[in-house]
Amino acid sequence: MKLTILPLTLLVLMAVTGTAQDSKFPSLPSEVFSNYAPQAPEIRSPGAMAAQAQTFLDSLDDDLRGQASLPYDSIEKSRWTNVPPRGPQGGVRLGDLSEGQLKLAFDLLATVLSPQGFAKARGIPLADDRLLRNGERRPGFGAEDYWLAIFGKPSAETPWAIQFDGHHLAINLAFHRTGMSLSPTFIGTQPREFKLHKNTVEPMAGQDAAGLAFLRTLGAAQQGEAILGKKRGNLVAGAGRDGIVPDAVGVSCENLNKAQESALMNIIQLYVNDLPEPFSTRRLEELSAEIDRMTFAWWGPVKDDGDYSYRIQGPTLIIEFAGQDLGGDPHDHLHSMYRDPTNEYGARLGGQ
Repeated sequence: MKLTILPLTLLVLMAVTGTAQDSKFPSLPSEVFSNYAPQAPEIRSPGAMAAQAQTFLDSLDDDLRGQASLPYDSIEKSRWTNVPPRGPQGGVRLGDLSEGQLKLAFDLLATVLSPQGFAKARGIPLADDRLLRNGERRPGFGAEDYWLAIFGKPSAETPWAIQFDGHHLAINLAFHRTGMSLSPTFIGTQPREFKLHKNTVEPMAGQDAAGLAFLRTLGAAQQGEAILGKKRGNLVAGAGRDGIVPDAVGVSCENLNKAQESALMNIIQLYVNDLPEPFSTRRLEELSAEIDRMTFAWWGPVKDDGDYSYRIQGPTLIIEFAGQDLGGDPHDHLHSMYRDPTNEYGARLGGQ
């Protein structure tokens, strides 16, 4: 059986006995993430999301709350990185939380993200556990070394934000009334997939194949404009690159037919649908109206399981995908980036 996105109602498939230290799990966050089915409201209203964030903060003692709760304009927002280990980290470390606090943290992530988004937030730290050496502590790696920060006071009326970051993951969510932003968000994984109980988990399922499927809808002349190199490129708008807008390169999407537009939106949905409803639908409608001003660029071979990268760029969108050499197999080590350069950290939500 293969599941690419695990439902929030995942049943506990095996009993866990003893502590995280004497079980098969390398840490308590790994144990809880592997077995806990988080609680999330059916409707992610601004009030429900703010209330869940406050519930998590209220569960912390003064020291932990001081780490988790930061000013809305804190510089820590822009200090995220996908490269471990990093220096002093803003936010509270998962490995410093109790079981009850971890469950509330995961309830919060499941509330502010869609099932697709939560599957990534859950699967990527668990994938990172597979990079530990014999399950031993390795600073910067594993589910215990991810951080959760809340910027500002959670509220249905005033701006606030969440950052959940660590190796291969940096989710930045901003909220203001009925507005919500996912920019910038880095999603990566190594390994590509892994076993969890009886299931196969693939955090970034489909992101490579969807890019290739769109490229193959293009005619020969369009492909000639889209393909910019024989070798895979790398991300240019990743960590530390806030405010950088690369030159628009590749083929213009202005004259795409309906089937091609649909294939392009299939890629975009794999990123935007990390937002819960109704925020994802609103964002997709906004992007659908911008297709004729987007470009699509490709680097690498045009073949199944090829070592390639791609970029989609528009007035309010930068999406990048690329395999990585570290580890020896670029299909087993993936990076991607989602940005709205006009709405980084919720910059334009004040107009909602």
